[in-house]
Amino acid sequence: MSVLWIMLAAGVILLLGGRFYAPVIGKVLGEKAERITPAVRINDGRDYVPTRTPVVFAHHYASIAGAGPIIGPVLAILYGWGPALLWILLGGVFLGAVHDYVATYLAMREGGKNLTVIARRYIGPAAFVMLLVLLVAILALVCAAFLDLSATALTSKVDADILKLSPGQRLLRVEEGQAIIGGIASMSVIIITACSPLMGFLYLKRKWPVWLCSFLAIVICVVSILIGLRWPLTVEPLTWKLMISGYVLISAGVPVWLFLQSRDFINVHILYMAIVLLVVTLVAAALRGGGQIMQASGIPLNNWAEGSSKLGIGWPVMFVMIACGAVSGFHSLCAGGTTCKQLNNETAARRVGFYGMLLESFLAVCVVCCLIVGLSLSDYKGYCHPDVGSGNAVLTFAMGVGLTMHVGLGIPIAAGALGAMLMLEGFLVTTLDTAIRLTRYMIEEGWTTFFGKYDVFASQTELKHPPTGELAGTGGIAVDAPEVETHVAPPQIIPTRGLLRFLLSGLKYYWVNSGLAVALMLVLALTNGYNAVWPVFGSANQLLAALALLVGTTWLIHHRRPVWYTFLPAIFMLITSITMLIRLLIVDYGPKWPGSAPLLISDVVVLAMTAGILSFVLRTWRAEKRLKIQSA
Repeated sequence: MSVLWIMLAAGVILLLGGRFYAPVIGKVLGEKAERITPAVRINDGRDYVPTRTPVVFAHHYASIAGAGPIIGPVLAILYGWGPALLWILLGGVFLGAVHDYVATYLAMREGGKNLTVIARRYIGPAAFVMLLVLLVAILALVCAAFLDLSATALTSKVDADILKLSPGQRLLRVEEGQAIIGGIASMSVIIITACSPLMGFLYLKRKWPVWLCSFLAIVICVVSILIGLRWPLTVEPLTWKLMISGYVLISAGVPVWLFLQSRDFINVHILYMAIVLLVVTLVAAALRGGGQIMQASGIPLNNWAEGSSKLGIGWPVMFVMIACGAVSGFHSLCAGGTTCKQLNNETAARRVGFYGMLLESFLAVCVVCCLIVGLSLSDYKGYCHPDVGSGNAVLTFAMGVGLTMHVGLGIPIAAGALGAMLMLEGFLVTTLDTAIRLTRYMIEEGWTTFFGKYDVFASQTELKHPPTGELAGTGGIAVDAPEVETHVAPPQIIPTRGLLRFLLSGLKYYWVNSGLAVALMLVLALTNGYNAVWPVFGSANQLLAALALLVGTTWLIHHRRPVWYTFLPAIFMLITSITMLIRLLIVDYGPKWPGSAPLLISDVVVLAMTAGILSFVLRTWRAEKRLKIQSA
């Protein structure tokens, strides 16, 4: 069987989903192109910045993709490429793309607010607090997993013999038999980051056309890689973790266009070029006869029994491992944190949300195809799931791509592996950028909720704006009153002075909240590698997707619209993720106490908050049903 047929079938399924299913969801949501978006209405120049759709798409896609559509399929293909592909395609169209579009649209319609504020409006303040705690815990897990993966990718070294490097080659530097791959990506990261403010100035302040900015971005990417090849940067993983932490601490508070948006726009061109190169490589391999799936020694169509014996029963484990390629709750945080504050019209929510997820699913399909063409089952297990010690999913992906490019295009394995590493690097750091900023938003929402009765915080809200105004989570910007009618008396403002006033005033500074976000990330990342964090991150991430879909269902119920498009996916992901979290407690974290304390506590917090949120969701649905009966 040729891998070309797999790619064609997958591409057709995803395109049909975007062509026919996305408009159905748009009709259910009530999309209107003429309605003014929060980015246009508020336009504060820091967080709310109306931006052309291709630029927003680049930022959103670079943020949501992360390592998920790469690392997830790499880890889960042990169950067989058939089950992995089936989950990616069906999950991507009917769960992931719907989730992303609904989350983006709702956040935009509700004043550019995140998921917690929407929950407060439609479910209640207690659900808001529980969801806020849950999101901070999930974001800490996301950041920890991706920080560790970033350090692994940016400092990676591979045996020169594995890459089949000739003695006189000049592509990679070799030290003590180890080829330095990560150092090239490290230098590329630094150069792209340094050029980001210029790019933001040109497309936002000088209004350069998108095509010209794209051309300049490609030039920056190419130059950064060439410099990296000439002067690769070699540092220890811990050093990189601290360097990246320092960078995201700063970027989380400065205007969004200065680093976050502009860096994503530059970096996404590496990702676009990499996806095109993967497709060309796989097509070339198929045409040259090397794209035939190995029948005897290759990764099998169905390997469910062995995967279940090594990694855990296929359901729910595989459905949690492959998160971002199929459905990911983290996407709702990106949608409600940064993306919804940049959309300049409502139709952009569909193009960015739905199609961004479809492109991510197609990337996951390409990853699977590279693995089944480039690696035998024994090589795959040796890289990713060895019997002794922890495997290296980053190396597995790099070798799969390197060998596939060697088969399809005849280029050296080392060059293909380097390209894979640059691609992975691009996803990782851009996701960390966004995730830390989102954590800062959540923490700010929490302080405003918990300490809003004190004059320090009230000076931002009640004292400057009418009681119906709500914080956007980014500096106390008031927006229009929510569609849900509320009758809340103005709170009694409590004056503060001395130490209490000093402490509360400190919580208003972005660098304090960014520092808390970075600290939470480091606590988990420095005590647990991504192999340990990934299962609970994936479980919590999928659970968040279910909760986001439940919030969307509540919104649809309130507006008297069909709910099956969000309700059925929500129930499936809810059962899957809760089952996985309970399994982790019983099988993994409980027996390893106290060494597993950070992960066990995270697991318990996620389960406890979920139980509370579900109870309030059900109460809200019963109340809506009574109102519907009374008004009938």
